[in-house]
Order: sequence, then structure tokens, then C-alpha cells
Amino acid sequence: MSLLTPAAARADRGRAERGVLRLGLALTAAFLLAAVASVGLGARPGIDWLSLHLTLAGGATVAIGTFMPHFAVTLAGTDALAARVRVAVLACLAAGGAGVLVGVRGGASWLAVGGGVLLVAGIAGTGWAAFAPMRHGIVRRHPIVQLTYAVALVDVAVGASLAIGYVGGWAPIVESWARLKPAHAWLNLLGFVSLTIVATLVYLLPTVAAARIRAHPGLVVLVIGCVGGPPLVALGAVLDSRAVGLLGSFLALTGGIGLAGHLLDVLRRRGQWTTDAGWHRLVVGHMTAGVAWFLAALVALTVGIWVDGPAPAGWTLGAVGVPLVGGWVLQELAGSWTHLVPSVGPGDVAAHARQRRLLGRWAIPRLVAWNVGVAITWPAVAAGGEAVAVLGGALLLSSVAIGVALLIAALR
Repeated sequence: MSLLTPAAARADRGRAERGVLRLGLALTAAFLLAAVASVGLGARPGIDWLSLHLTLAGGATVAIGTFMPHFAVTLAGTDALAARVRVAVLACLAAGGAGVLVGVRGGASWLAVGGGVLLVAGIAGTGWAAFAPMRHGIVRRHPIVQLTYAVALVDVAVGASLAIGYVGGWAPIVESWARLKPAHAWLNLLGFVSLTIVATLVYLLPTVAAARIRAHPGLVVLVIGCVGGPPLVALGAVLDSRAVGLLGSFLALTGGIGLAGHLLDVLRRRGQWTTDAGWHRLVVGHMTAGVAWFLAALVALTVGIWVDGPAPAGWTLGAVGVPLVGGWVLQELAGSWTHLVPSVGPGDVAAHARQRRLLGRWAIPRLVAWNVGVAITWPAVAAGGEAVAVLGGALLLSSVAIGVALLIAALR
């Protein structure tokens, strides 16, 4: 029997949860720094397999494993699972992601398969940590969050399983990999990472803009499009069906338009800031620009399916990975951690004030450099302009590196 008073018990749980968030953000920062280093040391500009998977299978997945349960229980008005359970989930995700990366790059298929299995276990643990406490929530159930988070977890379980079968040498998957590779990418990048970000922004955008959370017609469009689009494109790739792939990509694009409508509605109703202007400006700027790049990338992906079909020979993510990963995923991650560390992270009131000043440092130059870097790099990579791509990549990489370095400093 605990001897703590209810208030002391709540404070103890709060400290434990802040410790989990700190650990998750530190692991995320480590993966992202490794991704920046891999691009910076690469022979060619652009996003290659290693940097892509360091960012997504490493940084983004650990960040989602950290904050999906936190958002779910916060919205439900209940307590998170025990910190030791949450830490075990993060350990599975981080170790699994690292195992996949080292195994594939080192040619050790057993390590890649083991890492993939551990990663899927961490994803299952993330689902348990997000949904189990919601059964005891004291406020409304937030069906948008429940639906989108559940679909996102199913998408990544399927997408990651395809990759495990491939690196494990399972013949049916290896023989069909030309069609399964785009399905793997759509399920993981658009179905898991992007859908989780979209679902979180439904509530996080009004919060960071000091606007009331309210229903908006764009939310229905957003949910239907972003939930249904990626699995349909994946199915179109598996069947090599242009019609099914186009239907899915148009649905996803419609969901992106719904997200943009939600963003514009929030910005019209945003509040006025009297303190920490740089911090607020950076958070809203990252999130706004990220949505714009997401929409632009969805247009490019839809055009690609229209022209070449969902699974053309030699398919790769190609140049569209620049806006999709650099402009969308990383910017939304940066905007989110910039807001969340001083809001729910470790430290007292004075520490949070220091974190806001630190994370909001050089807000406008960082925003401009980040987005100009994406705008230069995307067409340069697509056109093969290596010198221009190096310039744009340098702007983008330096902005990401500064953001991650300031995050690490804020977590101290």
C-alpha cells in the first residue's frame, strides 16, 4: 500500500512521465544527429536509404512511441502506464531501429530481422501504452485520435513486416519486392508517420496558436483522406493497378487539403502573444510550413502515380523525399518538441522559461534557412543539379542540426 497522499502520488507520476519524455527526446535527437551526419558525409546530396531510415525508423518512430501515449492519456484525462513499461517500449523501438540499420548496412540479415521484430514489438507496446489507459478516461473519448492512431499502428505493422520478410529472404516477398517496396514506403511514411502527425496536429495546432479547439469541416476530409489514402495506394502497388493507386493518392491529397483547411481556420483564430515571441513564432512557423510541404509532396506523388503508375520499375522515393521528410516530418517534429519541452518536459518554472528562450533562439533565420533549403534542394535533386543541391542541403542540414543541438541543450 502506498503511503503517499493523492497529491504526492500525482506529482510522483508526473515526474516519472517527464523523465520518459526526456529519454524519448534524447533518443530522437541521437537518431536525427546521426541522420544529419550521414547526409553531410554522403557522396551525393539528397536523402539516401540510411538517412531516410535513421530519420523515420529511428527518430520519428521513437518520437511517436514517446508522445502518442502521452497525447492519448492527456486527452482522455487519465494516467499513463508505469514509467518502466514506457521505458521498455522506447528501448524496443530504439534498439530495433538500430538493429535494422546496422544489420542492413552491414549485410547481417539476422540482425536486421531481429531488429525488425523488436521494432514491431515496440510498436505493439506503443499501442498498448496509448490505448490501455484510455479505457479509464474521465473525459470524452476523442474518436479522431483513437481511429487515426489505431490505423497508423496497423499501417506500420504491415509495412514493417514486409521489410522484415524482404531482409529475411522470404521468397514470396523477395520475388515481389518491386511492387511491395512502394507499398512499404506508403504504409510507413504516409500511413504511419504522417498519419500520426496529422492526428496530433488536430489538437496541437490550436494549442500552440492559442485558439479554441473546435470542430471544423476540414477535419472530416482530413480523417477520411489521410486514413484511407495510404493503404489504398499500397494495395494499388501490390496489384499494380493504376486506378486503385490513383484513388488512394487522390484520397491522401484530399486529406492534405483538409489539414490545410484546418490550419487556416486555426490561424484565423490565433491569439496574441505578449512574451516569448521568438519561441511562439518558431513553433507556429515550423508547423505551418510543414503542412505546406506535405501538401506539395502529395501533389508530386499523385502526379507520379498518374504518369508512371503506383509501382514503376526501379521505384524510389527520389527527390520528393526532400519536402516529405525535410519539409514535413522533420519540421513538424521540430515544431512539436519546441512547444512540448517547455510545456510538459522536465524542470520547474524557471527551467521552462530558460528552455523557451533557448529553443526560440534565432527563430526567423532558422525558419528561413530551413525552408529555403528545402525549396532549393528539391528541384536541384530532381534535375541532377548537384552544386545547387549541395547549397540547399547545407542550409537544410545546418538548420536541422542547430534545432537538434538546441533541443539537447534544453534537455540538460
